[in-house]
Amino acid sequence: MYYLRKRVPSRFVGVAGVPAGPIKWSLGTKDNAEARRLWPDALARWAEQEAEWDRLKNTVEATPAVIEQIISTWSAAVAAGRLKIDASGDASDVFEPLSLPETNTPATVARMIETVEPHVDEACRLAGVTVSDDSRPRLLAAMTHAVAAAYLEADLAALRDSDVLRPMEAMRRHLPPPALIPDMPAAPTVPVSQSLRGLFAAWRAVAVVKPRTVAETEYAIEALIDHLGHDDAAKVTKTDLIGWRDSMKAAGKNNNTWNNRHSLVSQVFARAVADERLPTNPADGLRLPKATPTQRLPYSDDDAVRILSAARSEARPTRRWAHWIMAFTGMRVAEVLQLAVSDIRRDGGIHYFMVEDNSDEGKSVKTGERRHVPIHAALVAEGLLDYAATLPAQGPLFPDKRADRDGFRGTRGWQVVGRWVHDVVGITDPRKAPNHSWRHRVEDELRAAGVDESLRDAVLGHARKTTGRHYGVRGESLRSLADAVGRIPVPAGLSAAAQ
Repeated sequence: MYYLRKRVPSRFVGVAGVPAGPIKWSLGTKDNAEARRLWPDALARWAEQEAEWDRLKNTVEATPAVIEQIISTWSAAVAAGRLKIDASGDASDVFEPLSLPETNTPATVARMIETVEPHVDEACRLAGVTVSDDSRPRLLAAMTHAVAAAYLEADLAALRDSDVLRPMEAMRRHLPPPALIPDMPAAPTVPVSQSLRGLFAAWRAVAVVKPRTVAETEYAIEALIDHLGHDDAAKVTKTDLIGWRDSMKAAGKNNNTWNNRHSLVSQVFARAVADERLPTNPADGLRLPKATPTQRLPYSDDDAVRILSAARSEARPTRRWAHWIMAFTGMRVAEVLQLAVSDIRRDGGIHYFMVEDNSDEGKSVKTGERRHVPIHAALVAEGLLDYAATLPAQGPLFPDKRADRDGFRGTRGWQVVGRWVHDVVGITDPRKAPNHSWRHRVEDELRAAGVDESLRDAVLGHARKTTGRHYGVRGESLRSLADAVGRIPVPAGLSAAAQ
């Protein structure tokens, strides 16, 4: 029997109702051709299941701001034609007699609720949230007005296409010329309140970004709200954002920090403009020239000896092994901290790390590209493989490293192993990044050893400059990588591993 086997992402365990780990869905067939035909539908069903878990995870209280956001998202989808209102039956009539005492009966109210309820669910799915049970009646009551208006508009649209309104066209011939019709006073325009948090929720519902980007965007929106002292997006002007920028500059932040915050906030405003929730993007034109980056220095031999020797005295796995792995692979700290025991693999006589981007397993790679990084002989001699053998085969390589709220283990590298370099080892040169200086060192050592640029990029995980540079897969390319990694020298002065 053929199955779809998928792992429940750790971030959904609380709402999925099943334990973390792989689950199987039967395709209901033993025939290979039939299984291939059913496979796309099975994947689509899994995607729908993850979307439902994500919606259930985002349970919120139906506050006025949340209700406004849900209704505006639904109304915009109806207006854009993404949702169809079927007024061909008598559903729209249920809203008409409720204003008459003799027809406002429990039966008609029940029919109205029955009509509105599916649209409430529809609106929540569009907004990517689940409303708590105790506050759902508030959303239902508010949605009634929007649904009634949508059905009325659908009725009018149907009448325009029928013979009911066409006789009125004949009356146009008897109307006076437009120049003789007196002007009517314009109705005052009342700006619609839009909350910044509501715009963020609408952006998050459709954004295709990594969870960390979502978290960083939410942080930037909250920082803007804190600066403004209010949450009304319609009141935000370019002058307000310039004031926010100037306050950050006055606090010592450089142009790059502002550009990062600016891009996060600007994408939320841009989504709001595209969805016709705001007329313009107040963040347009406020990006600053890039600041001159701080020149990062690689670790010297003396630095490397101090860090690696100090790591030998640490009992905590992350501190004991993370810097050793970075020193002899050049891997990013996040790539190291998210390693699982199963990521240590062997092909022939070559042990290597599998580095991959897989959100289901809480893994993220900056370039999004999978690669294989051979394990240096110094790591084997130091006992890394022996250490890994003491751990559960399906567990993390660093069980002391907790996952963040989105299920990723590679975050907070500074807090876990970077600060230790400053506070314990005592290397405080601001030009040396506690974790990233290993990458500079490995790049320098590989270049000095005459390793080809394409191999250096494959080891370090730099974005590939051409599609032909696909090293780090298997076979000869893995042997080439192993030869390259083997040229990383042991720092002069580092004593042999303790036996």
